[in-house]
Amino acid sequence: MMFNETTFLYTACICYGLSFVLTYLGREHFPYRSLLFFSIAGLGAHSVSLALRWDRVGHGPFINLYEILSSNLWSLLLAYVLFLIWAREHRPAGRYIIPLLALLMFWLLISEPRDTYLPPTYNTIWLYFHVLSGKFFLGLLMLATGVSILEMTRSSSASGPGISLAGKSLSYRLLAFAFCFESLMLIFGAIWAQDAWGRYWAWDPLETWAFLTWMSVIFVLHWRLNYSRPGIYAALVVGCFTLAFLTFFGVPLISTAPHQGMI
Repeated sequence: MMFNETTFLYTACICYGLSFVLTYLGREHFPYRSLLFFSIAGLGAHSVSLALRWDRVGHGPFINLYEILSSNLWSLLLAYVLFLIWAREHRPAGRYIIPLLALLMFWLLISEPRDTYLPPTYNTIWLYFHVLSGKFFLGLLMLATGVSILEMTRSSSASGPGISLAGKSLSYRLLAFAFCFESLMLIFGAIWAQDAWGRYWAWDPLETWAFLTWMSVIFVLHWRLNYSRPGIYAALVVGCFTLAFLTFFGVPLISTAPHQGMI
């Protein structure tokens, strides 16, 4: 076939790459329209690629590393595009988000696109709830991280004091929503684990790291309510995202527990 899933994926990555470059063009005027055009075009081509693979292998893109990278790059780009449309005053935060997206794109392109099959334990509706809530969590945490750095830079350049109320911080609100979706991810995962392996929780490596990430988000949310130091807050949010990133893309590579799937 002339137009297959790989062709659409490469087309998407070209569009993504152009949008990444445009993010850093023009220090005074954010190239919003051109960036949005290429990002949406990339998402369209990427959606076709994921759909073709889903139809060919017979299951969603969440089994091996290639599929996980591809689906998460798609969901994170979608979160970023919606953020650009919704939070106009915070669009420059994209400059702190793009390096992560570029890393995932490069990692995806060098990964082996092996075909996979769906293990019997994955054949449950709770898997989809678990995966979907996880993607919401990671996307919101990514946005919270970028916005927290932007708020820090704006606070340091302003003549007056920084934001003192957590409720006025967009990053804090995004982090709070991220916490809600991570909690749902853990709940849905526990229900799935009970159906699949006969236990709700077993402290396997991925469950342990997910719990540590959940606790770190709780800590940062409570810390921000009592202190208004944008620099420390941004560093803490970056730490939360680092934990989440390692949980999503690092631990499954070394885990021997059932969570490893076919990676």
